[in-house]
Formats: sequence, structure tokens, C-alpha cells
Amino acid sequence: MSFLAPSIDVAGPLRRTSAVNGVVNPPSGTLAWVSGYGRVRPGEVGTAVIAGHVVNGRRADVFYDLQSIRRGDKVTVFDAAGKGVVYTVTATRVATKLAVSRDAAVWGANRSVKRIALITCDDDDGFRADGHRVSNFVAIAEAR
Repeated sequence: MSFLAPSIDVAGPLRRTSAVNGVVNPPSGTLAWVSGYGRVRPGEVGTAVIAGHVVNGRRADVFYDLQSIRRGDKVTVFDAAGKGVVYTVTATRVATKLAVSRDAAVWGANRSVKRIALITCDDDDGFRADGHRVSNFVAIAEAR
């Protein structure tokens, strides 16, 4: 499976990951789709979560430019056979990690549309005492 977001110049393989104790923390340099928590595989009806880091140390990581994605931008997920599902970005937002964990567009039930939630950390709100960023940037995209 692979991912393409031409508007932010991101392309690469998608790797499966899982949340540990409810926390999504994909390996650096990885575009990861989250299994479990009722999430679907990208390309299926339901909501798939795709996560990546904005930075790794002081270097740009896979979702460094995710905050530049805009409503109307196209994102494509390709299956192993190369068949693509094209998604259109419908919403973007910055939210605290707690708010994202309760976001219905990301974690709520969805049995009607193919949706992906693209998630990375957001630098604008700074850091918590534990060294993690306060907020996340989320882009929601749906296939029509």
C-alpha cells in the first residue's frame, strides 16, 4: 500500500502500526496507518487514520508540510495491486491531543464513506512538560 499527496510533495509506502496505550507514535520516517480502535484499512468504507511525524530531531520528517494541505487538495492511497482511491481534503484543523482523541471525524463510527484522517504534531502551540507537542494538525479527506 502507498500514499501520494502531490500538493505537499509527499509520496511513499504506507506501513501498518498500532496505538500503544491509546497513543499513536509511528516510527520516524514512516507514513503509518493505524490498525485497531475500529479503524479500517485505507481504501475501505470507514475511517482510516494515517499518521506521520513532522520532525525527527531537527530534520523534516514525512508530514513536515502537512499543515500546508488545503481543502480541495487530492490525496491518493494505492493498494498492493496499484489501484488508487482518490480522496479530497474536506477539513483541516489544529487541536489539542485530548481534543483529537475525542474527535468524531477521526475516531467516531463511519459506515457510509471512505475517509482518511491525516495526523501529525503541530508546532504552533509549543510543548508540554513531558516534551511532546501540545497539539496535533489533522486533515480529513473523503473519497466521493
